[in-house]
Amino acid sequence: MADHLSGTLEWHIFENPATTSSPEEHQAVHFGPFASEEQCRAALASLKQIPGLSHGNLEVHKKHPRREKRIRMRLAVRISRLAAPERNWPAHTVDVSTLGARLSEVAETMKLGEVLRICCGAREAVFRVVWAGLLETPTSGQIGVECLTPETNIWDLDFSARTDDEPLLQEIASARLVQRKFFPRRKPVLRTLDYSGKCIQARTVGGDYYDFLDMGSGRVGFVLADVAGKGVAAALLMANLQGSIHSGKDGTGDLRDLLASVNRHLYEHTEPAHYATLFFGCYDDSTRTLTYANCGHTAPLLLRTNGSLERLASTATVLGLFGTWDCTLAETRIGPGDVLSIFTDGITETTGADGEEFGEKRLMGTLQQSRILESAAILNQIEEAVGEFRCGEHLQDDLTLVVARGV
Repeated sequence: MADHLSGTLEWHIFENPATTSSPEEHQAVHFGPFASEEQCRAALASLKQIPGLSHGNLEVHKKHPRREKRIRMRLAVRISRLAAPERNWPAHTVDVSTLGARLSEVAETMKLGEVLRICCGAREAVFRVVWAGLLETPTSGQIGVECLTPETNIWDLDFSARTDDEPLLQEIASARLVQRKFFPRRKPVLRTLDYSGKCIQARTVGGDYYDFLDMGSGRVGFVLADVAGKGVAAALLMANLQGSIHSGKDGTGDLRDLLASVNRHLYEHTEPAHYATLFFGCYDDSTRTLTYANCGHTAPLLLRTNGSLERLASTATVLGLFGTWDCTLAETRIGPGDVLSIFTDGITETTGADGEEFGEKRLMGTLQQSRILESAAILNQIEEAVGEFRCGEHLQDDLTLVVARGV
């Protein structure tokens, strides 16, 4: 190949195990790609100092770049060594692909060949370090990792459907990071109620929303909404909804007035077919009462200690669809041991192998079996039950759930 084409090449290190080593004892490894021959040979010198590799036949090869799709995308991740999973630290991606990623701001020095567990959101996979930036170069502090289970798709992206429009992809990635900040990072303390929430998105961005609002005087607002549609459009409407709730919650002590204002804002500032179902419950710690409005949302389930079930049915229509809107409020009490489950239909409408839905009956069964646990553990039990029931690796819809247990 002519020298003037060398800039289109990548540099790799391959190991040919000694002929006396069986595949079980020593598996050939591959490191790279490196951006230049200089970086590659510097890495080779370092590799030869590793006892496990010093006896092997390490060779430098140059290859044409693989045609895998790489996307520049900053995603927050957590890293741990497979051999020491109890210690982990944060980093972020520089670019990602189906086969691996380039990471930056890695807090600890990684050796070539090390095996890592990397978590991105709710997903995790095992990677091997195949490249490290040299000191005093633009890539210093960066590492390249190869996914040992690429079918996991830890980045939750459909690379086959992507175009070369990297600015748009970066905007979507930024939207995901911003959207995650909408979910509550802290919970107002309550003496009589233990509660937890979680949202697992089916796409890079989604339209489910939950929140825990400090309403003052020992009161906490529990909000859970499901925006019509999916993807970026639903995420934008969700952001609109979240913003109008937060801006209005301190302006009035009346829940009906607050929701009427939210409906008016959505109706005036969104497309005609866009709307959201929403449950808003205000819990009073001193009286154990939950005053709520259910705006066309799937009825939350309140499981009593005596085994009876109360459904918190709709008290109003959906938000954002009609200019003239009003709601009524209802009230219930959450006693010690009672368990409240607020959820989106992504939970109950998850389908199994035979096309049957997970349904309310299975959800109730899981609540019954785990009712003595803390709220976070109950939530995890439901998530596991839905995951075991679901047919296929990818979610069909966002899964959002809030569990509250009287104490």
